[in-house]
Amino acid sequence: MQLAEFRVQNYKIIEDTGWVPVQNLTTFVGKNESGKSAIFRALSKLNPSDGEGYDGLKEFPRQRYAAEITRTDWPVASGRFVLTPDEQRDIAAISELCNEVRSVEVTRHYTGTYSITYHPDVGVDLVTPPDLIYAIESAIEHIRNLIAPEGKGEELGRIKEGLLAFLEEQKGAIPVDGQVHKRHIADLINAIKSRANEPWQHDILDPVTEPMYRLVRQIEIFEGLMAANRYVIEHLPKFVYFDQYNVIESAIHIPTFIATLKSHPDTPGLRATHCLFRHVNLDLDQLDRLGSHKNAVDDNPIIRRQVDERSILLSTASNLMTKKFEDWWGQRKIRFRYDIDGDYFRVWVSDDLDPSEIELEQRSAGLQYFFSFYLVFLVESGDAYQDSILLLDEPGLQLHPTAQQQATRFFERISHQNQIFFSTHSPFMIDLDHLDRVRTVYEGEDGTTKVSVSEWPADRDSLFPLEAALATRIADRTLSGGKQLVVEDTHDLWLLQAMNYVLRSRGKTGLSPDIRITPTGGAANLIPLALMMTAHKKPAAVLLSGHNIPQGVLEKLPSMHIREGSGLLLYSSFVNRQGAGIEDLFSPEFYYRCVKDIYPDLPLGQISEKSPVERNEERGIAHQIADLVERRQGEHFERWRVAELLSDRICESPQNLDDETIDRFSRLFDEINRLI
Repeated sequence: MQLAEFRVQNYKIIEDTGWVPVQNLTTFVGKNESGKSAIFRALSKLNPSDGEGYDGLKEFPRQRYAAEITRTDWPVASGRFVLTPDEQRDIAAISELCNEVRSVEVTRHYTGTYSITYHPDVGVDLVTPPDLIYAIESAIEHIRNLIAPEGKGEELGRIKEGLLAFLEEQKGAIPVDGQVHKRHIADLINAIKSRANEPWQHDILDPVTEPMYRLVRQIEIFEGLMAANRYVIEHLPKFVYFDQYNVIESAIHIPTFIATLKSHPDTPGLRATHCLFRHVNLDLDQLDRLGSHKNAVDDNPIIRRQVDERSILLSTASNLMTKKFEDWWGQRKIRFRYDIDGDYFRVWVSDDLDPSEIELEQRSAGLQYFFSFYLVFLVESGDAYQDSILLLDEPGLQLHPTAQQQATRFFERISHQNQIFFSTHSPFMIDLDHLDRVRTVYEGEDGTTKVSVSEWPADRDSLFPLEAALATRIADRTLSGGKQLVVEDTHDLWLLQAMNYVLRSRGKTGLSPDIRITPTGGAANLIPLALMMTAHKKPAAVLLSGHNIPQGVLEKLPSMHIREGSGLLLYSSFVNRQGAGIEDLFSPEFYYRCVKDIYPDLPLGQISEKSPVERNEERGIAHQIADLVERRQGEHFERWRVAELLSDRICESPQNLDDETIDRFSRLFDEINRLI
């Protein structure tokens, strides 16, 4: 069965999640205390692998407990499952009502009882005592109206008298709130038929039993449906809930481990270690029987053979794990070596950068976790939990971001065998290419847990992991690109692209095609981006205006090998204005026309013409207009709107640009091409 949707109700802080669609791999994100763990634990108990049921005292919503817990058998977890073709055939063979059934809805209640609904819907009523009483009354009425064949009146009268007395007695003995069994109805039918010894008697009495036969048939159909229900419950996938991820010990005392495994096999600490031996096909009992001899110094040929056989087993297993782990780890090439020192089994680890062997516990916590994590899921998802649904609560918390991304890819791979749902706060475990598989868990206005289905919640805390994932994607693609020109804002990007188009259309040299323009959203963001580019050894140049640069930015750039004339460009170098921005490379009249279209009431005449010396000390034209807009109109200057209009005008009518503007941008692009 494949789970298509689930629903959780009446559980801790969850009133009702509504139906939540899921896929083979589904991610749940949300802030702390939003209810992610509660959803997973409630859902896991629909058919729990650990056998744990619901506890109304601890799990029913506390504020409703006193008034409502005894009111009804409250439903908790529900799932809508799509049947496989084999399951469809099986269930149709069990119950004739299920010939067209393709999916089932299963709900588990606090008492542990299940209710099942089939799609398309099917149903048959349970035969109740009133149904049987009505059938007997119908039989009594039929018997009273019987007419005997000619010459048989006296004989029929005796039969009628006996049957009427028997049926009245049977009707009176039926408990109103009891259960009707098929055997009871069959006894009634046989009792009626036993009164008939001759053919004419059978012909008269057979119609009397028809209402009872209909009840028998109804019971048989009902029993078939109950058998189908049992089939569904027996074939439900197990739900396996993980919220603890144990790490394998690197020194395992074999006799103690075997004894503990046999006496307490469910001990959590044994789980990952046991998976290690199962994954590489090492038989612990066999290893133990081979003895604890450290070296083959004994002349006894039996001992020497034992040691040789043990060494072959360990070597084969080590090579197998090294290969399997390499296919998935994807960072350094890790090599594992298994060794037995006396009664201790040890795991030694080396890698391609450092061939020195150290014990597993001396490696990073991330590697230990990942190795153990890998084994548990790889072994259990393909063995004890085959076709189960894995619910992973915050996996990978100790892992490096790149390892978290690898974990997500691993989940993707094994989700073809087992459906996997996992919760996370980490942006590195969110697959932006499959946002349709992400569900946001958040706290509604009524304080209860909600799950997004068709739209994202307005709660920014809930959305933060998604926003961070998007930022990570953008940063990754920015830093993985080729040559970079870093500019302050989006309007720089628009105008540079527009002028690049104009210069190329006029046969002049524009920006090199392999240069990518990256806006940082302000000069304050230049330092972290420049640091990242320096770390990635990416060729880059920084293009800045001369105004409003945060203190310290220009001083820090040289330490990253970015200085004026060597990776740093200022607009003021191409126009005679100290605080120039990109708008100052255009003629004032051309720019003013665009400003006037956006701000028709703005008195641009108040921006007086200055001498070259005065302009050299002045801020850029965009900042002057911003001051004027704020002073005269009391609003914030939307620089991007003017830049957008200016970009459109440039591309629509490039012939309107004067030669001086063309020359400035031509010199700017030549310098950018030279620097990068």
